[in-house]
Amino acid sequence: MYDLNLPQDVLFYICEELANLQDFGTLFNCARTGSSLAGIALGWLYKIHHLSPVISSEGNDAELTKNQGLEYDAQVSKQRNMVAKWALQWKSVIRSCLGQTLYPYGLYIRVLDLSNLSDLLDDTSFRDQLQRDFFAGDMAQFLKAQETPVKRKTRKEPKSVYNRLTIPLILEAVGESITSYVTESASQSHSTVALEDLSGDINTTSLSQWTGRLSKLKSLTIWDGGALTANVATSIANNCFEFDDLSVYKVGDDDDSSLASFFSALRPNTLRSFTAQTADGVGPETLLALNHHCGSLKTLKLHGVKPNGIKNLNHLQGCNFLETLDLTADRQAGFIDLKATENDVYLEVIAWLRKCEQLRELLLQGLNTAPSILTEVCLSNNTKLQKLVVTGYPVIDNQDFHRALSHQTSLEHLELKADAEGGFRDDIDILIQSITKLPKLKHLNLVPTSEYFRPPDIINLARHMRNLEELWFMGYDVDDSIWYSISSLRQLRVLNILSLSSFTLDGILAFIAQLQPDTNHGLLLAVMNQNPVHAFTDIEQGIIRQAIEEKVNGTFEFVLFREEDSASEELSD
Repeated sequence: MYDLNLPQDVLFYICEELANLQDFGTLFNCARTGSSLAGIALGWLYKIHHLSPVISSEGNDAELTKNQGLEYDAQVSKQRNMVAKWALQWKSVIRSCLGQTLYPYGLYIRVLDLSNLSDLLDDTSFRDQLQRDFFAGDMAQFLKAQETPVKRKTRKEPKSVYNRLTIPLILEAVGESITSYVTESASQSHSTVALEDLSGDINTTSLSQWTGRLSKLKSLTIWDGGALTANVATSIANNCFEFDDLSVYKVGDDDDSSLASFFSALRPNTLRSFTAQTADGVGPETLLALNHHCGSLKTLKLHGVKPNGIKNLNHLQGCNFLETLDLTADRQAGFIDLKATENDVYLEVIAWLRKCEQLRELLLQGLNTAPSILTEVCLSNNTKLQKLVVTGYPVIDNQDFHRALSHQTSLEHLELKADAEGGFRDDIDILIQSITKLPKLKHLNLVPTSEYFRPPDIINLARHMRNLEELWFMGYDVDDSIWYSISSLRQLRVLNILSLSSFTLDGILAFIAQLQPDTNHGLLLAVMNQNPVHAFTDIEQGIIRQAIEEKVNGTFEFVLFREEDSASEELSD
């Protein structure tokens, strides 16, 4: 091995570009090349360590796919090897904060994901094979375990004994160690802390302390919204001047007031994005407090909103600079007819959305009133949506909404997941006519809205959708007659056909022959509901797979239609 005779700034830019490409293998080899490159390469490796394929027991998708063809013992061995690398990565970061490694890896990391460490500690392979070594030596101070050992019998081995870890206490100790170390090091070197992103199941006390140390913190992801208090917000406001992104897994039923206090205690107009994966407790106080950031809030995602939230959506009407709005109602809230029972709220929500002139992505899911609201929004000249997702509504009685869609000619992504039952021919015709007036569409998903489409409907759509990259549809009596029109979609990369189909081998091969190797490269063709009368043999499926791989390096997925028997239907019900 020898040192590269290149200036340090050139080596830095080389490693930076490798990091941008997420080329972990080459960066690792650079770290082994020589002393002049090791520190730079390792620095970039740990800056992007959270993107590494070595962050779970499965690794990345490619690794998982390769493992599927292995025998059980080989799969287990591969998995254990992956977990060992995963554990080593975490151990190196933690030990560096104790001064026990050659390089200060903890100073390089930009993301501290304690949820990922929790997943590691809870992994079966880690518990059975690696736990003892992980907490050996100077790592013993982080071992927090229950006093009573647990016995576990593995598939091929006798009972083993291990200590059940108290994971929350371990995460707290690790987080305390890392945040203290990076802060003290930054203070001594008169530099700034690199950590920008913090995530995990973190309690209020730790949040207040840790955010006070992380001056570069931009993004926070936590499990329990109840941990967010005015004190935590004050710490962020006083120390984290770049903070603008918050994600919460669950906002509890009793968290509305405390979460509102958190938003109000932040510096005004600093929050850019807020996501609540389970927004049970998001109610009038939280929604009103978000107006404290009306000038900065660009992204708002609230999933599982309950009636108390849906009935108070008008409290958001000051947030007029939204670019992305993603609202999902829970089952009970979804049935609320705002137009009939909360008409003032209904009208104010429409007025608010029409004022959001920068709104580009709008997702309203599971909300009964969504089509009625969107009819007015889509007709507004100020609204120029690029993405629209609407789910949980009936096709019948929503012709006005479907007509209004044609006014959103800037749409590139459209998903309509409506119940097609009870719809008439004119319902289908109006919908198709509107969609054909959206020339910029790249992604179109009409499952299950298109349940009663027939081949002429699909052909009509394809003739007008020249820029489509992804297409999902259902229908019945779908046959080879659609292939000619679909073959004209030169940008198509994903074609999911869930129709009851009767395709032939020759028909599909003729379609594949028309594909363009450059623009259709990597096409996924999925025939997911083929009529058993027209089933393809394994040999025929192999012919199709070979043809699409050779033509565009694509893949073919195939499933036969299987009618549920009465027993299955009863279980489903």
